[in-house]
Amino acid sequence: MELYFSENLKKIDEESYSAFGYSENILMENAGSGCYREILNIYGKSFLRQSLITVICGKGNNGGDGLVLSRYLFNAGFNPKTVILAEISSYKGIAKKNLDILVNLGAEVTEISKEDKITVLGGILDKTDILADAVFGVGLNREIDGFFKKVIEIINEKSDCTKHRDIICIDIPSGLNADTGEFMGAGIRNNIKKILTFGGLKTGFYINDGEKLLLGEKTALIDINQPAQLLKKHSAGIEIILPEEIVGCFKDRKKTGTKFDYGHLLVIAGSSGKSGAAFMASYAGFKGGAGLVTAAVPAKLNDVMEAKTDEIMTYPIFDDSRGFFIENGAEIIKENLLKGKNAVVMGPGIGLKEETKIFLHRLLPEIKVPVILDADALNILSEDTPFLKKTAGKTDLILTPHFKEMERLSGIDRKSIEKDPIGTGKNFAKEFGVYLMLKGSSIFIFDKNGERISLQCGHSPLLASGGSGDALSGLIGAFICGGMSLYMSMKCAAFILVYSAKNLESEYGDFGAGAVKITENISKAVNLIKNQQKEI
Repeated sequence: MELYFSENLKKIDEESYSAFGYSENILMENAGSGCYREILNIYGKSFLRQSLITVICGKGNNGGDGLVLSRYLFNAGFNPKTVILAEISSYKGIAKKNLDILVNLGAEVTEISKEDKITVLGGILDKTDILADAVFGVGLNREIDGFFKKVIEIINEKSDCTKHRDIICIDIPSGLNADTGEFMGAGIRNNIKKILTFGGLKTGFYINDGEKLLLGEKTALIDINQPAQLLKKHSAGIEIILPEEIVGCFKDRKKTGTKFDYGHLLVIAGSSGKSGAAFMASYAGFKGGAGLVTAAVPAKLNDVMEAKTDEIMTYPIFDDSRGFFIENGAEIIKENLLKGKNAVVMGPGIGLKEETKIFLHRLLPEIKVPVILDADALNILSEDTPFLKKTAGKTDLILTPHFKEMERLSGIDRKSIEKDPIGTGKNFAKEFGVYLMLKGSSIFIFDKNGERISLQCGHSPLLASGGSGDALSGLIGAFICGGMSLYMSMKCAAFILVYSAKNLESEYGDFGAGAVKITENISKAVNLIKNQQKEI
């Protein structure tokens, strides 16, 4: 499902008018009527008849959408209360036409356009069961202050009281920047039941304040019948990963298949005190379906790894009994382990010793299959980005940094990355010629050179523990070994890891099932989602 920036949506509207003969009136009517049908679907006629519905409208087109909604509610016999936040005489264009119709119908319209009337609004809100927010839409481009800030503050205040009150946001929560996901000085935050959005999903629902409020999970897309070719033409090139796409990647395996049909994954990981990282990445490779998994670890750790697993082969790399990779290890791996491998995971838990840095620089250019670089490998490469760029020109590299690692790699302040993960990631992938997975509470996935972008916007508190990133790297490697493209392997790994964690929440709650349990559940999660999609 595609995401859109406000500029994309503006172009869609403009070309709908100029190239296809649409009018603002048609789109506003479709928007308001679509909201009515969705609200009816959410609550049902019986509940709506027992509820006080207030529609609060600004004087722009978003307010006009709210006025159309009020008309549909009124004509259906629900008797909504409509609040307008400007003098009646100041309404213009189609918003004015829809306000005039509502007045002519005899619907109750209350004007609250001055600060001294905000107490009146507070009284209305005290009695309101369902509030439709149509104050500001996607066109908001300034900080909210003065009268409107006080209006939004009292909406939030009244919605935070003990009496439950649902807020239905029309197109977007008022005050939210549709592109950045940040509130513009003030914004509707509390008790958001649903966002009824038009044209396309807004990028801002999935980043910054939008992500923190989980707005993407509260959004319903209302079809206002804009030309499908324009929606495709003017998308932002960002997609939400959907389960039906993921299921299509997991084909039933042949009953006569062998381990050699599903690839061989090499995991180069671990150092003293961090054998768990090597285990989790390797174990995820096995649970993700790789036919063979070999874990190359410093020789001092090999007995620990042997004790941890039965299904994974281990290969002790000479380390002079030091417990970390040293320069000579690069030649050993080159001569003995690279042949016949389909993908390599490199970096989890390898540490930052100077000899390990030399080891990585010696070995990485020798690997000719896709390499998933994670954790300490990223921190080492952040010290020599020209080497990274040079290597990426010869081998497909998948980088999987969290925000702090991305700060080191890019030289961009972490807070700036968090504010604009999409722009930061796209620019980095393009500059360095790499595939990129940027990990926050959501996961941003960039195709090589940043040409396509996908977003895993699912969340689970169970992933907020060490080892999840190691497991993710192993899953990517496993899916590559199984024949998926690199970009699709990244998408599937991100989706399935979160899906597996969410599947365990009913058993474990919010914590206590770490990366190993989540990884153990991977094959069950894949089977579950396949069965669920068959039933749809």
